[in-house]
Amino acid sequence: MPQPSFHMPDELIERMDARLEYGDSRSEFVRDAIELHLAVLNEIDNDMTAEEQREFIVEAIRQTDSA
Repeated sequence: MPQPSFHMPDELIERMDARLEYGDSRSEFVRDAIELHLAVLNEIDNDMTAEEQREFIVEAIRQTDSA
């Protein structure tokens, strides 16, 4: 299995760390975020711009959190 390596801005890592609790895995957090993002992208119109897709995903997550 490929082992991707990529860089993230410090500010993004700090935001992620603020959500993690003791014993949580950064890698698992990133994998879950990617899986969620891809699942939502499968449900939306491919004609949307990247910004429209992002806004759609954020709104979908907000609705899930409030349910």
